[in-house]
Amino acid sequence: MFTSAISSARTNLKVLIVDDDALMGEFLCLQLESFGCRPEAAESGAQALEILKNGEVHLLISDWQMPGMDGMELVAEARKLTSADKHLHIAMMTARGEEEVMRAAMEAGVDDFLFKPLQTVELGLVIASAARNRLLHHRLKRRNSQLAMEHRRASEALERVQADLRAATALHERLLPGFNTCGALRLSHLYRPAALLGGDSIGASPLREEGLLFFLVDVRGHGVPAALDSFHLHHRIKQLRPTSAADLGVAMATINREICDRADDSYATVACGLIFPDDGEGWVVCAGHPPPLLMIDGSVSQISGGRAMPVGWFDDTTYEPERFAFPRGARFVTYSDGITEAMNASGEQFGEQRLERALVASASTPLSQFAASLSDDLRSHLPTQTFEDDISMLAIEHSRTESND
Repeated sequence: MFTSAISSARTNLKVLIVDDDALMGEFLCLQLESFGCRPEAAESGAQALEILKNGEVHLLISDWQMPGMDGMELVAEARKLTSADKHLHIAMMTARGEEEVMRAAMEAGVDDFLFKPLQTVELGLVIASAARNRLLHHRLKRRNSQLAMEHRRASEALERVQADLRAATALHERLLPGFNTCGALRLSHLYRPAALLGGDSIGASPLREEGLLFFLVDVRGHGVPAALDSFHLHHRIKQLRPTSAADLGVAMATINREICDRADDSYATVACGLIFPDDGEGWVVCAGHPPPLLMIDGSVSQISGGRAMPVGWFDDTTYEPERFAFPRGARFVTYSDGITEAMNASGEQFGEQRLERALVASASTPLSQFAASLSDDLRSHLPTQTFEDDISMLAIEHSRTESND
């Protein structure tokens, strides 16, 4: 098939012969016509350049020694006129044995040589070579055009995906608590996804009973699947809206069964709880989640109760909320293991002790300062400022005076 295509290409080959000997030009034209080419003759380099400027030429055959512009100069000028999207095959006529001339000609841009006296078989080989190279050039040009089109389509598709991801990221960030006070409670959070979309979600919702529903979800994995699961769990917890300790256990068991019923490898760790400032107490369930921290009068302790398996592991898991005292001035912190397990270049984790020290150090400052200080501590621990896991933290304070906001 390729040989047939070359034969077909010969019949469309436009050839320009440049020789100051008119008889030689006519002879070559007759020879080229016998090969099925479309020849045209020029008697000088200047005339040849005009023809090259005004029309497409596929094969240029030029004599080396000519008065005025010689073959070398013509080749150099012809190469300047040839655009990148066109192919010009150049053959030079010279005497055999002129190696220096041939070397200089190749440097100037010559592809083939015809030795005097001309042999028909050599002329046929040059024509076949020109036709083959022209065909390959056309195929390469067509392939490049197809690749450019596919690249454009891929770039447009990538831009659409990136736009969707940016929209999803903005939507996910809108799930974060949009308020920092709830009656006598103050709230502050820290959220740094490891990728554009994270699998963590922080939620807080005021209750009619003068309380607060809060939760922190850490879904297995990263990217779009994790973000979708996180988004779903966020809204599912708010939809179930537990308002008592008993409701809290039922809600977690319901979510656990729903994930198990999907029969896939999804699961999540969840810290979910309720705080009632008027009663000075709170309740929390930690489904595979790190134990929250509680600071009262500058002393920090872990709430180790209320712990159970992550949601999505075992469908018969039960969840028993743990009560904790939450007097005025107390601070409660729940966080993802992306904080404590953040590892620096030396393989050292941030750890629970650093987190506790940061909480103690913030005791005399506004709650919002704790999130900012913790963020600075993490950046100091990780000089590259890159996180292997999502970073999320929710801090709640029972203020000493109730807000009017």
